[in-house]
Amino acid sequence: MPAPPDSTRANSINEPDKAPPEAAGSGFQVPTRQDPSTSLRALATVVWRRRRLAGAVEGGLLLACLLYCLIAPNQFEASAKVALRTTPESRINLDPGGPASSSSAAILAAPLQQETIANYLRSDQLAWRVISDLKLYQAQAFDGRFAHLFPGFQPDAPASNPGSLPAQAYLLERFQRRLRVETMPRSLVIQIRFRSRDAALSAAVVNDLIRAYGLQDSESRFAASAQQTSWLQAQLKDLKVRSDQDRQRLTAFQEKNGLLNVPVPLPNGQQGESQHNSTLVAIDELGRTLVAATTDRILREAEFRSASQGDPEVVIASDPRLQAEYGNFATALLEQIHARQSELELEQARLSTEHGQNFPRTVEIRRQLQELDAQKQAEDAKLVDRFHSALQTATDREQMVSRNLQERTAEGMKLNQAATAYAVMRQENDSSNELYVQVRAKLEEAGLAAGIQDSAISVVDQARPPIKPVAPDLLLYMAVTFAAGLWLAVAAVLLVESLASTASRTAGKAVLVLLLCAAASARGQAPTPALDGLPTGVARLPFTPDTKVAPNPKDAPAVWNDATAIGQPGAPAGLQGVSEAPIGPGDILDVSEYHTPELHSTVRVSAAGTVLLPMVNEVGVSGLDEQGAARAIEAALVAKGMLLHPQVSVLVTVYAGQDVSVLGEVARPGVYPFAAHHRLLDLISAASGVSPNAGRLVNVFHRGDPAKPHPVVLDPGGTDTAADHNPELMPGDTVQVSRAGLVYVIGDVVRPGGFPVDPVQGLTVVQALSLAWGPSQNAASGKALLIHEEKGGRTLTTLNLRRMIHGQDPDLPIRDRDILFVPDSMAKNMLNRTMEAAIQSAVGVTIYAGLVYSQRF
Repeated sequence: MPAPPDSTRANSINEPDKAPPEAAGSGFQVPTRQDPSTSLRALATVVWRRRRLAGAVEGGLLLACLLYCLIAPNQFEASAKVALRTTPESRINLDPGGPASSSSAAILAAPLQQETIANYLRSDQLAWRVISDLKLYQAQAFDGRFAHLFPGFQPDAPASNPGSLPAQAYLLERFQRRLRVETMPRSLVIQIRFRSRDAALSAAVVNDLIRAYGLQDSESRFAASAQQTSWLQAQLKDLKVRSDQDRQRLTAFQEKNGLLNVPVPLPNGQQGESQHNSTLVAIDELGRTLVAATTDRILREAEFRSASQGDPEVVIASDPRLQAEYGNFATALLEQIHARQSELELEQARLSTEHGQNFPRTVEIRRQLQELDAQKQAEDAKLVDRFHSALQTATDREQMVSRNLQERTAEGMKLNQAATAYAVMRQENDSSNELYVQVRAKLEEAGLAAGIQDSAISVVDQARPPIKPVAPDLLLYMAVTFAAGLWLAVAAVLLVESLASTASRTAGKAVLVLLLCAAASARGQAPTPALDGLPTGVARLPFTPDTKVAPNPKDAPAVWNDATAIGQPGAPAGLQGVSEAPIGPGDILDVSEYHTPELHSTVRVSAAGTVLLPMVNEVGVSGLDEQGAARAIEAALVAKGMLLHPQVSVLVTVYAGQDVSVLGEVARPGVYPFAAHHRLLDLISAASGVSPNAGRLVNVFHRGDPAKPHPVVLDPGGTDTAADHNPELMPGDTVQVSRAGLVYVIGDVVRPGGFPVDPVQGLTVVQALSLAWGPSQNAASGKALLIHEEKGGRTLTTLNLRRMIHGQDPDLPIRDRDILFVPDSMAKNMLNRTMEAAIQSAVGVTIYAGLVYSQRF
């Protein structure tokens, strides 16, 4: 950055500014360009010197206000208060929802209803009704000029009469201008006020307006009730016919499907109806019978299996039910056989012991025992047959009951559908009857409600004739006039003083524009005539040397001094045009030969720098590029006698340990493979681009020389073709993207804050000020400070931003961590606030005076 002039350094900003010669003899020191602010003491001095002018302005306004208060007639204002009802006035409520529901609904809708009633009270319909009732067109206190303006006015003439329309519009306008209907905040109260020259007339108008609203509301409700009654009577006839038709159709359907309704008492004590159907009862009974038959069949089947596989006599003896079913007759013969067998066995045992086994009686007893066994087996077979007969009988009974149940179920489904249809028809009939009863009740309520006059409002305070007039108020008017006149007097003094000062003539013109247009003045530069071929409105500014922050050519790297040296023999190492990386151990090569597809292979370079190929053996490729490796393999093929004219191609698919790294202000810093990213912009794109705080300077560190950075300047616009902004990278390189600096703009600017500054492109004071949206209206642009931090401390530089923006002073560069401070001007602040308050007071007094004057006439 070039050093600022000594006259603008910090040691000069503390010296007092010298006053111009034209202000040396006066009591007021005219602000110079270096000191645009004015103190309160100087303002008081100016007012005191122009005290006659200030007194004339203040006294003239007070005298005019006094004359107006003495001439203007008195105005009386009567007021009344009405409240919005959220509950009915009487305890008799015809709302079927009940008092609680209607009350809650009215409270929720009360604010909207309150505003609606207020607008209704302001309506022309009620206004014309009051005008007609009180004959305000004949009252002198209402308007004394009406008879002169509209002679022969007939209030009973139809509205379509062309002669009555202007008179009605005039009366309504005068009435609405004097009427005030306001809603009281945080309440449901409406205040009605009317102003006129007669106190009694004001009170009568307000009370009659409330009465007219009540009558209008009652009439509208009566008309609405009568209209609803006629409509309900027509609907009632239709509902009666529909209900009778539904009842007849329901009776016919019930007789057709054999549905029987039985009266039953309900839990609440009332009588209800229940459908009775014999088919449904039979289905329930058959279901229980089928369960019993199935249970009996399963039991008979278990008994049959036990008797078939074992002793039937034991099965009968173990089940008391079978003993009761078969009785002693079934087992009596078996018991005799068992008794006979026991006797014979005892006799056989005795004879065998005494006489031996071949004794004739013993042989006869043995034959008798065999006959008894045969009889026993025959009896067991009979018992098993009886068990089988019982099982077959139970199975047949179960099947028969099941068939009957299916038939009854089909009939029950049809009856169920009929019952469902009957229920729907019955519900429709009940709904029709209920709707008929409700409509009839509504009709009765409408007849009762038509005779009840219940207004939506209740009178809280009736209007009374006021005792004191409300206008004109001498003390209030004089106080307002005094305050407005004070501001206008100060503004007039500043205007005269500004016009009298040559150095502040531009400020005087701005104040004059404020007074005439009642708006904030805007500073601007007038267009310069086109005298030198430039377009109209364009001025030729003095030449300002380029203030871009650039390094010293003696200390800057070669890439900045001579961009064309990149790629030349004398260029820094690593920035020359590099085509590819040498092959090293661990790399993976894809080797192929044009004439012999069998030689195609993918091999990895060994630690010794060789690759093992079929029919060739080991070939050294370490340190070679792809073309060199191809020539070495071709030489090996010729030496082995495999091929006479080989055409070998080598492609490095993976570089081992030859990645590149990117750090700094990028979105995704990290390590990326060199095979996919040979150039700088490729690597930055793989890292998702630079961050918002990145600068244009990028440093490249090579693996062979990591301590020496090689700077590269990025070109976002792509317009600089002289320098190489996208150099080739080497395997193992590290790319460091620099961070942009920050400058701070504070003080009386539109948007203070910190803004980034590129270390390569640089930033000027005007550019930083434009980033902060420029100085505000009250800024002291001639006393801005540029604070720069150095090793020995801080350096302060005073700047005149106005001259710098207009091109009269050179635009200084701004560096990283510099602070631009724009102070505010006390004089501008006071002047702007004074003019704003004066204009507001003048406009307010003018509007109020116009309203009072219009009410007078």
